[in-house]
Amino acid sequence: MRYTGRMSGDIYRQIAPYYDLIHARLTQDVGFSLALAARNRGSVLELGCGTGRLLLPLARAGHPVTGLDNSMPMLLQAQRALAGEPAEVRQRARLVAGDMTTFAFAKEHFSLVLVPYNTFMHLDATAAAAAVRAVARHLQPRGRLFLDLANPFVVEQTPGDRLLSLEQILTDPDTGAMVVITASNQLYPGAQQLEITWLYDASPAGGGPVERSVAQVNYHYYFPHQIELLLRQSGLRLEALYGDYNEEPFDEAAERLLVLAHKSS
Repeated sequence: MRYTGRMSGDIYRQIAPYYDLIHARLTQDVGFSLALAARNRGSVLELGCGTGRLLLPLARAGHPVTGLDNSMPMLLQAQRALAGEPAEVRQRARLVAGDMTTFAFAKEHFSLVLVPYNTFMHLDATAAAAAVRAVARHLQPRGRLFLDLANPFVVEQTPGDRLLSLEQILTDPDTGAMVVITASNQLYPGAQQLEITWLYDASPAGGGPVERSVAQVNYHYYFPHQIELLLRQSGLRLEALYGDYNEEPFDEAAERLLVLAHKSS
């Protein structure tokens, strides 16, 4: 086995090649985001756009969309994917390297800002407040913010024993490589933080040494009242809390914590 080292700085640098493969079955949020964009009618900003998993369907559906991310490997993958699209789709999409807590687009405002699947959970309380303030500055009047979060009540039930568990076994359709993904968890309830360590063991299709990549991510989970306070402090108003992409009401057993807020003026 060849060990490629613990990730530091850009946590997605080594797992970027696996990202689309890992999330291939995550499609419900795509339809939900397309419906939101259709209702809001205007330009869309996606914070943490990654490889373009949401950005590309939005652009294909006719929405002008800007994708911002702080991971260059992920943006490069999005750029490659976008390059394969028709000219009219490429013209509707823009990729920007930046930080979701400090971004600034001069005199540019959006009808919808998306922070997709668990992305907001990379932020601690200070960074989360800064990100919401930045969003508020860039929303049009009546513009909406959508946060897609893990249900904090479910997160708090995560076993924190650091035991490795098998998550997925995948085959890369491009290379034929088999990727075995295992993970261990450490929960810090007092800090509302979940630390996950993922191991990615890739076996070449033709045989050879297994390459191991290691990613350690700290997720900060937030309860509804905390999210509502963050929104209110930035001049945004909570509109709805959903527990899934079918817009069922949120409760403690819900699959997700989906937050929809708007700018009143």
